[in-house]
Amino acid sequence: MQDIGQLGPKEGTAVVYNWKWHYSTPGLALWVVLVLAIVLVKGNRNPRALLILVPLLILNLLWFGFKKAIPLPSSATAMFEQAFASLTVGISVLWLLAHKLGNRNWFVTFLLALVIMATLCIVGAVSYSGLAFSEYTIGSGVIFGVLTLVMLFAFALAGWRCRKRYSNLRFMLWLGVWTIATSIVIMLVWVGIALVFMGIGGELRGMWISMLLVVFVSGPVFGGCLYAIVFPYMILALRSSFFRQRFYACLRLKSMPITGSSEADADRLGEQSTYPETSENGNSA
Repeated sequence: MQDIGQLGPKEGTAVVYNWKWHYSTPGLALWVVLVLAIVLVKGNRNPRALLILVPLLILNLLWFGFKKAIPLPSSATAMFEQAFASLTVGISVLWLLAHKLGNRNWFVTFLLALVIMATLCIVGAVSYSGLAFSEYTIGSGVIFGVLTLVMLFAFALAGWRCRKRYSNLRFMLWLGVWTIATSIVIMLVWVGIALVFMGIGGELRGMWISMLLVVFVSGPVFGGCLYAIVFPYMILALRSSFFRQRFYACLRLKSMPITGSSEADADRLGEQSTYPETSENGNSA
């Protein structure tokens, strides 16, 4: 309603819009999947499994503060919101199912982790957008896919670098290095594919330097943001014996120590430990 005098009517034609309750709770399906991963999986019927909510809560508070401190356009906010929610819940579900993924061939573990993350991406897209996929849904899916590939490759490469000599600090440092390096490489590949599809003309050849500068600036930024997201989960994995056993099972490094608490957790979960015995000085026997 707006009185504009002789320029037009005071009231426009009434429009009826059917509002459904789930419109107010975007991302609800993601949380349903998280609850099901805790309730339905036998190994997670343990109060300590609820510790997975701690990094999830911390990250959501940081994300809320970031949005307040740095306002983004509504379209960009919706896109990053969907990608962030899908990624954080996906990592949480991944940790909850890690004992099912562990003690397998590393390639099989990688593929299963990729399938789980892809499933959460689809659930997030449906939860936020329904079946009406838009350019924002596609953009969010691309961001999610890039971050997921960077994360999984970074974990695999960090584990490779620590296969002979493992320590928590060493793994975290290598994880940070490979997260940033992999982010740059994947962005370079993405730019190369985009150039091939667009056709490499004279104008695009002149843009190579500027595009490379963008990649080498945005790559470390994306990698740093991803490392910040993964960091609380790693603290949980390294400090909680419940999740540490799952973390060790996924990497399966001979240099990893065996603690009494982790063995006890393996017994509770009905898993058979496959790690080598260690001597008092921590070397593999």
